[in-house]
Formats: sequence, structure tokens, C-alpha cells
Amino acid sequence: MANEKVIALTATGERPASTASGYVMLIVLVLAVLADVYAVASLPNGPGGGLNVLLIILATLVFILIMPGFYMLQPNQAVAITLFGDYRGTDRNTGLRWTWPWMGKKKLSVRANNFISDKIKVNDLRGNPIEMAAQIVWRVVDSAQALFDVDDYKQVVRVQVEAAIRTLGSR
Repeated sequence: MANEKVIALTATGERPASTASGYVMLIVLVLAVLADVYAVASLPNGPGGGLNVLLIILATLVFILIMPGFYMLQPNQAVAITLFGDYRGTDRNTGLRWTWPWMGKKKLSVRANNFISDKIKVNDLRGNPIEMAAQIVWRVVDSAQALFDVDDYKQVVRVQVEAAIRTLGSR
């Protein structure tokens, strides 16, 4: 009994991410750029120079914080949001989206995929060799499991199809 403690696999479940509309943040970004332009243009015009410098600094910081947070999602795409490696949720809302720039974003297609297997020889119930192949249509249902619980989810599908063909053929 050298190793009584067995580490079980824990499945990651998809949950909604906390993201914002990119269009609202785009307006905030444009306002920051306009404030920056206004402050730079009015800087040489007499008094209020310190206030203009402060406005330039604040507007530039807002620009630096907002700009890297944009991403675009097409229909049947998802993006997994992580914070320093910790899964924070999945966003499936299409269009221009925004999240904090320090959040990691990993896109994933949830569109239907086709897979046609190679013909493989399988022994049927009586032991006769037969050749079988399968054509399947599959899609990712849980993006968190696809990204974080297996190395390559497309390879898992290929292996499972071959196992299913062998099981089906033996019946």
C-alpha cells in the first residue's frame, strides 16, 4: 500500500464568462482618443497646462487598458477566458466583444465537423472478417472540457470513432 491516494480526474464544465459588449467599449476608446487629441491640441494655449497633462496621462492609460481587450466572435465560435491560467468562463456571444486585457482568450469553433474514418478490418460476432468505415458529424458541446481536459480533442474523436466501429462490428 505504497500509494493509497489516487488522484481522480476532474472534469471542467463550461460556464458563462463575464465579458462586455465591444461596441460600448469602442465608444469609450474613441472618447479617450478625442480627450487625448483635445488635451494635446490645447496644451500650448496658455493656462491649464497641468490639467491638460493630467488629461493626456489619463486618456492614454484608458487607451492602453481598453485597446488589447477587444476580440471578435463569429456565429458558432466560442472563446474561453482565463486569468493567469485559471478558467474564468466561456463567451459565446457573437460580434465585437471586450474583456480585461490581462485575461487570456482562446478561440474555439463549435461548428459541426465531418469525419470519415478509414476502412478497418473487424471480426464480426461469428469471427468473420469484415471491413467497416464510418462517417460521423460531431461538434464541441462543452468548450471547457475540449480545451482543458484533453490534449487534442480532434484526436480524441478519431480514436473514439475507431473504437466505436470495432464495437459495432463485433455485434
